[in-house]
Amino acid sequence: MLYVFLSLLSFSAWGDGRTRKPLYIGGLWPSTPNPYAYSEYAGVAAQLAIDHINRADLLPGHELFLRHRDSKCNVGLTLYQMGELLRSFDEPTIVLVGEACSPVTQPLAAATQYWNVPLFNFASQSEKLENREVYPRYYHILSTANGINRARAAMLATLNWKKSIILIQSSDFFTLTARDLQEEVERAGLNRPELRVLPVSNDFTSTAQEVMKTGIHIIFGLVYEEAARQVICTFYQNGISSPQFVWILVGWYNGKTWYLNNNNAVKCTPEEMGSAINGHFTFDFVPVRPDLNTTILTGKTASDIVSEFLVRANFSSDTPLTEAFAQYSAYAFDGFLAVGRMLSIAVHQMNSSEQISRIDHFSYDDRNLSDIFNAIVENKMYSFQGLTGRVVPYNLLTREAKRNTGTAQIQYYRIGSSASDPVVTNVALFDNSVGQLIEVDGVRNIPWTTTDGEVPLDSSSFVVELSDKGAFIAVVLILSLCVILAIYLLLFIRKHQRHSVMKKSFSQLNELIVLGGLMVYMMVLIYGFDGQFFSFKESSLSCCYARTLLLCFGSTLMFGSILVKTVTKLMKRSVAAKMCLDTLLIVNGFLIIGLLLLVDCVLIGLWYQFDPWKKGEQTLASTVIATHYREKCTSSNSALWMSGLISYKLVVVLICVAAVGIRIKARGDKEQGNSDSPYIDMTTISISVALALAAFGFTFVDDPAVEFLLVSLCFITLTSLALIILFYRKIQWIRNGRQELDETTDVATKTETLKLAATEVKDLQKRGEDLRTVLAKVMREVGAGIPSTLETDVKRVLENELSADVVAQDDN
Repeated sequence: MLYVFLSLLSFSAWGDGRTRKPLYIGGLWPSTPNPYAYSEYAGVAAQLAIDHINRADLLPGHELFLRHRDSKCNVGLTLYQMGELLRSFDEPTIVLVGEACSPVTQPLAAATQYWNVPLFNFASQSEKLENREVYPRYYHILSTANGINRARAAMLATLNWKKSIILIQSSDFFTLTARDLQEEVERAGLNRPELRVLPVSNDFTSTAQEVMKTGIHIIFGLVYEEAARQVICTFYQNGISSPQFVWILVGWYNGKTWYLNNNNAVKCTPEEMGSAINGHFTFDFVPVRPDLNTTILTGKTASDIVSEFLVRANFSSDTPLTEAFAQYSAYAFDGFLAVGRMLSIAVHQMNSSEQISRIDHFSYDDRNLSDIFNAIVENKMYSFQGLTGRVVPYNLLTREAKRNTGTAQIQYYRIGSSASDPVVTNVALFDNSVGQLIEVDGVRNIPWTTTDGEVPLDSSSFVVELSDKGAFIAVVLILSLCVILAIYLLLFIRKHQRHSVMKKSFSQLNELIVLGGLMVYMMVLIYGFDGQFFSFKESSLSCCYARTLLLCFGSTLMFGSILVKTVTKLMKRSVAAKMCLDTLLIVNGFLIIGLLLLVDCVLIGLWYQFDPWKKGEQTLASTVIATHYREKCTSSNSALWMSGLISYKLVVVLICVAAVGIRIKARGDKEQGNSDSPYIDMTTISISVALALAAFGFTFVDDPAVEFLLVSLCFITLTSLALIILFYRKIQWIRNGRQELDETTDVATKTETLKLAATEVKDLQKRGEDLRTVLAKVMREVGAGIPSTLETDVKRVLENELSADVVAQDDN
C-alpha cells in the first residue's frame, strides 16, 4: 500500500501542468489469423500494461506510447515492419516487443542488435534464442518450450503410460524440445519416447503406418496448427483415433475448435476431425497466475487487472480465464511491465550519471541503453510479480534453474454433442519450482472416452509367435535319427572305400554327398532357433546367414556330387573306358564342385554387400489390444536373391537328370529295365515336391509352428530319401554279397542281369582268345610254349573286372 500511495503522490506531482516526455515502444506480433499462431488480444493487454505503467508513474517525467504492427508470423513482413517502426517516425522507437512466432523471432532478434534496440519477447519459446552471443539484445519473460516437458513427463508417470512416441515437424524449435522431452521422460523412469520427423511433403500416410506398426497409443504432436490438422486427419484415415489412441498436443493453437479452422485444407469432415481429436490433452504455460489476490508491479492486484482486461476485451465476467487469456495475452501484459521496469531502472541510472546520455537523447548509434539493459539482466534487478507469476530474467538462468521455473497447465478435451462443442477439463497444474502436479479438476475426474471409462492403454501388447517347443522337440528327435544315419553312411563309406563297388562308385564323392546331407540337417536345426533360445535382436542375423550358407553349401555338395558322378560315368563309358582315366575324371569332378561352391559364395556375397539382411518382424495380426508378430530376417529384394539361388540349384538338378538320361540311353534300350531309371525318377520327384512344399511354407503359412514343421520335414525327407536311394543297394551288395542279392532280387531284374553278364562274358572270352592268339604268336617267335599258369591268371583278372563293373551299375 505504501508503494501505491507513493506512486499516486508521484503521479499527482505531475498534475501541475508540466508535460511528460513521450517514449515510444514498438510492438510486433501477429494480430490476425495465420497458419501458425496469433494473439488476438495481445494488443489489448499491451495497451492495458502501458496505461498502468503511466498511471503508476514508473517512469517519472516520461510517458510510454505503443506503436504496433501486424507481423502475420512472416519473416519478410516482420523485418519490413521493424524497419518502418525504426525509421518512419521523428521520435525513435527505443524498445521493441515481439515476435510471437519463434521462427520469425530469430531473424528479428539478430537484426535489432545492429540498431542497438533491445527486443523483449513474451511468447517465443525456441531454445536457440538462449544464445547470448548470437542474440545479445534479446530478452524474454516466458520460459522456453522445454519448461513444459517436466509436466508432460509427470502426467505420463501419473497415468502409468510408459510408452509414447513424438511426432515433430522438421525445425530446430521442435527438434530441441523433443530431445529435452525424451530426457525428461527417461528421468521420470519411463521408456524413452520414439521420435518421428514428419515428411516435408505433407503426405503423412507412411508415418501413420509406422506409428501403427509400433503399437504405441500415446502420441505427442509437436507441430504447428495447420500441420496438426493434416496429420490428425491422415492418422484417422489410417485407423489411429480415439479412444484407443491419445494425442498430446501443444496448447497455443487458436481457440478450442482449432481443429475445424480452415477445414478445406484437410480431407476429413468436421465430424471425422471431432472423432479423431476426441479425448486429447494439451500442455501449455498457465495463462494467468492462480493466486489473483497478489499485488503486482503497478500496485494493483492481479484480480483488478483481470477485471479490467475482461471489460476492454469485451468478455463477460464469467468467461473462463483459460479462454480469456489464451494466446499469451497475460504474458504480453507482463512483457510490457518488464519493459517499464527496465526503463525505470535505466532512466534512473542515466539521470544519475553525467557520463551517460539521457534517454531523451537516445539514437540508434547509442549503445548506452542496451548496455544498461544487459547490466540489469546480469544483476537480476528486474524480477517482479506480474499477472502470470514472478517474472524473472530467463536469459541468464542455468538449465536446471529454468527447469524449476514456471507453471504448466494440463487440459483434457472431450467432444460434446457436436465437433464444435468440446468439453474442456482443467486437469491439473504443474509447478516446476515444486516439481509436482497440483490437481484442479483432478486426474481421477477425467471423462475418458474409452468404453469402460478406464485409462487407455499406452500401447498394444506385442505377442511374439514362436515355434512350438513340442514341434521343435519332435523335429529334433527325427533329425537325430537322420544324423545317425548320415554318420553311419559316412563311416561305412570310409571303412569300405577300397572295395571294388565303392571304388567304381567314387567313394570320395559319396563322402561329399553325405557331408552335404549333414549340412542340410544342421540348417533344419538352426531354422528352429528363435527368441525362446536366444535374444533375437542380438543373434538373428547370424542365424539367418548360417541357415542360408548351410542350405546352399549342403545342396551343392549333394547334387553337385551326383552330377559329377553321372557325368564321369557317362564320359568313361563313351570316351575313356579303355584309357583308365578314373583319377583324372575325379580331379575334374572336384573342380566342378569347387566351381559350384564358388558360385554360391559369389551370390551370397553380392546379396550381403548390396542388400544386407535386417532384423524385423512379420506382423501376423494386429488389434488395438495386441499385435502378433514373428521374428524375421528380411532385405529389400530378398525374394529376388532367393529366386536366383533356387533357379541356379534347379539348373544343377536338371543337368544331372539330363546326364543320367543320356547315360541310360547310351547303355542301350535293353538296359531300360535296370534299377537306375526308377530310382532317378523317384529322386527327381521327391526333390520337386519337397522344394514346392518348402516354398509354400515360407510364403503362405503364417503359423510359425506349422511353417517350421512343414519346411523342416520337407528338407529332412528330401535329404534322407536321397541318401537312402543312393546308398541302400551299395550297402546291401557289400554286406551280403552278390549271390544272396540274386536270390532276393525279382525275376525281371535277375534276368536282365544274367543277360548282361552273359554278354560281358562273351566279350571277355573273345578278348581272351585275341590275347591268347597274340601271346602264342609272341611265344612262338621266342621259341617257347605258352605257360598254362599265365593263361589262367589273365582269365581270372578279366573276370574280376567284369564282376566289379556289373555291381557298380546301380550307382546314380
